[in-house]
Amino acid sequence: MRVIIVNDYATVNGGASKVALLSAKALAERGVEVHFVSGSNEIEDTYQNVPNLTFHTLNRNDQTMGSRQLVAVAYLKDCYQLVSNLIKQGKPSNTIVHLHCWKTGVSPSALNATESAGAKFVVTFHDYHVACPQGQFFNKRTNQICHLSPCGARCISTHCTDTRTIIPKWAEVYRHKIQVNKAGLPTRLKHAILLSDGCEKIIKPYLAPDCKIYKVDNPIEVTRLPRIDVSKNKTILFSGRLSAEKDPMTLLLACRKLGLPVKFIGDGPQLSELKSLKYENATFTGWITGEQIQNEMEQARIFVLPSIWYEVRPLAPLEAMGRGIPVIASACTTTVSEFEEGVSGLSFRPGDVESLSEQLLKLQVDDEADKMGNATYSQFWDNPPTLNNHIDQLVGTYQTILSSN
Repeated sequence: MRVIIVNDYATVNGGASKVALLSAKALAERGVEVHFVSGSNEIEDTYQNVPNLTFHTLNRNDQTMGSRQLVAVAYLKDCYQLVSNLIKQGKPSNTIVHLHCWKTGVSPSALNATESAGAKFVVTFHDYHVACPQGQFFNKRTNQICHLSPCGARCISTHCTDTRTIIPKWAEVYRHKIQVNKAGLPTRLKHAILLSDGCEKIIKPYLAPDCKIYKVDNPIEVTRLPRIDVSKNKTILFSGRLSAEKDPMTLLLACRKLGLPVKFIGDGPQLSELKSLKYENATFTGWITGEQIQNEMEQARIFVLPSIWYEVRPLAPLEAMGRGIPVIASACTTTVSEFEEGVSGLSFRPGDVESLSEQLLKLQVDDEADKMGNATYSQFWDNPPTLNNHIDQLVGTYQTILSSN
């Protein structure tokens, strides 16, 4: 088996790139021949000089992706040529090309190259760009989930981004049109990796009927630690960007209504507005280290994900579940597919302070909090999304794809 991983970056500048790099290194350490193709010429030091892992770049310097740049990288011939050459250097029938993110450094021309060279191709969808030109199915002007037909007339004329003018949106639409019409993504896609059942419900309608879907958990760097006795804790925990689509305001208002202590880990444009409410039991830490987050979890009773957009598969709730902290998630998020309602987690109506308050109250009963904490801890560790399990799932998926017609 030969694996060619294609991703915008070879540096850890976000969760998707970290997953691509972690899996490349772990596959190589298992003896798989791995080639990593990126647009940027920067390579993360940790992943260099790993036996069986070779990096190839398109020699682009990192830059702000304005409208002109988005249009320029919509379909890259040098990406096509590099992927094609790498496939031909080995046995195409034993080679799989795995695309992660393709918006700013590489491009979906990797699919055309794979088809022409006779190898197999799979994509992991870390966001919703495969269907939505903006990538989120979320209107940042109205702060609502978008249900418009992607790239339809109403979509094209709707200014849904947080940019001053609609021009950047039109650049995204152009990129999406090229992706579909020239690269055949997702219309010609035969294999897709999705991160959760929630993601499948959102993306599947846009895939070809014969596209095979595989579930591979993103790896979490987590160590099994003793379950936290949440019944002894009081603090409600949030971790993430303090922005409108994450909706920390609903959480703060619910906690203020009930008089509960709440701690916000993270930073963002809504920080000043949240602080302006002057709720004395609200604490704001800013961005902190992973070790510090673990320390904060030791004091948490409940973790809340109040987002008013779908999310993809946020890691913070999973990390909380791994410590036995009950998760309450907005019903529109994919996180609700991670737990059994009422047993290992709770959901509430998006943006509804009263609905969230009702769920928070349920877990103020010590026995209920302890019972749910135990259930979520057991569920998580029955099949933990560790790097080792991720690679087992990934290798199994590759083998299935390589043996398919």
